[in-house]
Amino acid sequence: MYTWLLFDADNTIWDFDAAEAHALERTLVERDIAWSAEILSTYQLINREAWDDYEKGRLPKEQLRDIRFQRLLEHYRHDHPAEELSLSYRNYLAASHHLLPGALEVLDAVSKKYRLGLITNGLQEVQRPRLANTGIAPYFEFIAISDELGVAKPHAAFFDHANRQMGNPPAGSVLVIGDNPNADIRGALSYGFDACWLRHPGAADRQKLGETYRIRKISDLLEYV
Repeated sequence: MYTWLLFDADNTIWDFDAAEAHALERTLVERDIAWSAEILSTYQLINREAWDDYEKGRLPKEQLRDIRFQRLLEHYRHDHPAEELSLSYRNYLAASHHLLPGALEVLDAVSKKYRLGLITNGLQEVQRPRLANTGIAPYFEFIAISDELGVAKPHAAFFDHANRQMGNPPAGSVLVIGDNPNADIRGALSYGFDACWLRHPGAADRQKLGETYRIRKISDLLEYV
């Protein structure tokens, strides 16, 4: 049924939650800022809000790198340069090699039957090194990173770029796999592609996405393709 499978990266192929926690802990401990689960939770909330604003066009990408740490420092009344924390965090994140369990096996299996693309909302200086660290780049015929394109999922312009990279195949021959219900699933469906929502345990349920498939772990994808 499908010719192309387009994979999101973070929390679809990569274990972003693990990489994020490791990078943030290293960044804060280096500066003698007490590390705790509460700080991680606060940062994750700030980060999600910032990325949501970016994806909706309310936050310029130039501000995205540092504003998350500005807000975190303001929340805890710490006096550190946000730009330094942001750079340190991105360097640690770029060096990460965390993959979701089963992700490599899935890529290996589907690459024998389908053409693959990677579509990610992320920062170039983080995503490119992680592709090298985890060794997954050769699986993909093209890699689309929002920071390099200047537009993010779910905007149609992002999917226009992916569509051109694929040679403008019939929309029904493309399946997008991702964990983000707005950027990945609604973005794909609005463009006319099919969509597989990787709804991780604990993620809020959403009844009206209209996704083509719903899975709980990435290895479940093999039941459908």
